[in-house]
Amino acid sequence: MQEFAKSFSSTMFHRIRPAINFTGPPLDEYPNIAKKTIMFFNEGKSCYEFQLTDNDLENLKKGYEKKAQEKHLIRDYLKDIRSLWEERTDYISGIVKNVPKPTEVWFIFSYPEAEDIVARFAKQTPDIINEMWNADYKSLFVYISDNNQRKADWKPQRLTLALSRRMLTTKIMYLPTNALVSCIAAYAKDAEIPIPKEDLLNRDKYNILQHWCIKSNAKKTLSTTPLYLQLSGVSITGGKRKSGRVEKGLKNATPAFEKINKDISDKKISDQKFNKAVCLALQDVFNNSEHNLDFVAEKPHPHLTNIRPDILVDTNDKLVCLEFCYTNNKTPGNMADYVLRKLNQYMKQLEDNFEIPKDLLS
Repeated sequence: MQEFAKSFSSTMFHRIRPAINFTGPPLDEYPNIAKKTIMFFNEGKSCYEFQLTDNDLENLKKGYEKKAQEKHLIRDYLKDIRSLWEERTDYISGIVKNVPKPTEVWFIFSYPEAEDIVARFAKQTPDIINEMWNADYKSLFVYISDNNQRKADWKPQRLTLALSRRMLTTKIMYLPTNALVSCIAAYAKDAEIPIPKEDLLNRDKYNILQHWCIKSNAKKTLSTTPLYLQLSGVSITGGKRKSGRVEKGLKNATPAFEKINKDISDKKISDQKFNKAVCLALQDVFNNSEHNLDFVAEKPHPHLTNIRPDILVDTNDKLVCLEFCYTNNKTPGNMADYVLRKLNQYMKQLEDNFEIPKDLLS
């Protein structure tokens, strides 16, 4: 190392030999350097979480391409990014002040393989409970860029706002199949689901286990789910659950879940009935708890016209909209499509109700 340093210094500072011309990193690398810098100084958070898109970074780079090479300074480029972020954040803050209560939208999937598919779209940050299950920008944007209709609806900046935790907080999570089926079976009568108990237990129909129809058992199962833990503000360990009991529970619940899916698809039973059963189970499991949560099914959102969540959860400081997808289509594309279609409805109401300018969404 000493010999290398000696050789280097003799080249740099020799009176006759020319000095090496250090030009800094290539201009094409500026966006990648900016992304890594943002992540390094912000506990691994991506630029998208600061309402900065790939287009923003590329457009700034194009501006530098027009400058003389001696003005290609990565330091100035990073300063420009910070200025853009500050300008955009100040503007958004002014809009957010008009929102009476922050809204979160939680998309919940319950088919047996949902845990694996959700992991492709949701962040696993058990050490930061408020960010656990937050939708990932890049994972969703893949399904926008290859679809003309989605590209028209979802400009990059609009998607960052939908996932920003300022306009909306969007989460994608799973409710284990057996937990959903148990809630439906135990609260079927209270929710006025038109399925006789003997049909629920019949092996040739819903084939639901007898003890799943007991409310105390349904509540016990529900209290171990990501949905319950997230509402409680309790961390959950990320990663695949591997115990034999989990696999057995999912397998036992699959016939009933598929039958419920068919009932909804054939319009035999409205999904609102099943949402009501889950809502009643949530009310019971949080009854007399330290958490001041109010659950109501199929109630209009108080601030967003034409939005009626499957279940609306009112907390002290925010409104959580639970949206349940009863599909048994386990492809990632189907999950992305459902989330983006539903999220588009929420964003349209935010744009209309709070007059978000179009240039902020481009």
